[in-house]
Amino acid sequence: MKKKSMFIVKILMIIAGNIIDAAGFTLFVVPSGLITGGTSGLGLFVHRISGIPVSAFVFIFNIAMLITGLILLGKQFAATTILSSLCYPAAIWLIERVSAGYIITENIFLCTVMGGLLIGAGVGIVLRAGASSGGMDVPPLVVHKYLRLPLSTMIYVMDIIVLFLQAIWNFGDNVLYGVVLVLIYSIVIDKFQLIGKTMMQVKIISPHTLKIRDSIFAELDRGVTMVQSRTGYLEKDTEMLLSVVSNREIIKIHRIVKELDPNAFMIVNRVSEVMGEGFTRPRN
Repeated sequence: MKKKSMFIVKILMIIAGNIIDAAGFTLFVVPSGLITGGTSGLGLFVHRISGIPVSAFVFIFNIAMLITGLILLGKQFAATTILSSLCYPAAIWLIERVSAGYIITENIFLCTVMGGLLIGAGVGIVLRAGASSGGMDVPPLVVHKYLRLPLSTMIYVMDIIVLFLQAIWNFGDNVLYGVVLVLIYSIVIDKFQLIGKTMMQVKIISPHTLKIRDSIFAELDRGVTMVQSRTGYLEKDTEMLLSVVSNREIIKIHRIVKELDPNAFMIVNRVSEVMGEGFTRPRN
């Protein structure tokens, strides 16, 4: 039952993500004449030189890339991509019909920001669901698999090519705002991948690590690891306390350390993901 519920949530996330992505593109990018990356940007380029509707091109291109991915990348990739490949162009078509050419704002700055936020949020939700948005994701994945070129580099290369093609038909501010748009949605996508995952790693070196450990157990109910270490200058054996806590709990750690040993040496790092008991698994 739990697996079925998780599967339904995953499907709903993919659908919602694609609708949000399509809304950002259709309501803000297209009316303002901005350029953008990915399949949508390629669709804009084709539309401006041939008149083919963006939704129709995106649908055909996504299906072609889906088949390519199935052949070259395997069934698992196709299984996680098929819904986005169909849902995204359908969402563009539906929003075009519902909006009927209505322009929310003619301010190109607002269009850039809102378009970037919505596109980034939409793609971020799809990726959080463990799926792929398909389309222009496929060529970089194929090149990475067969030529072993860095995946992130190939994604940026593909985006630059798509932006350059559109820049041929656009001039001035629209091109520059389009670059800003891509930067905004790239940052938002990255942020979405870290939502709910970022934690704080604490390292404490003190003669009173046992007292600090006991206070963390009592007040925070967090696990700790006692690491044997050696000072660099005096070469004395010592212990370092290592623990991972939430952003809110770091304040309590500061207070505990300050009360028990104001002279303690403490290092705090932000970590992007933590797996294990108390985080991704319930405590025993």
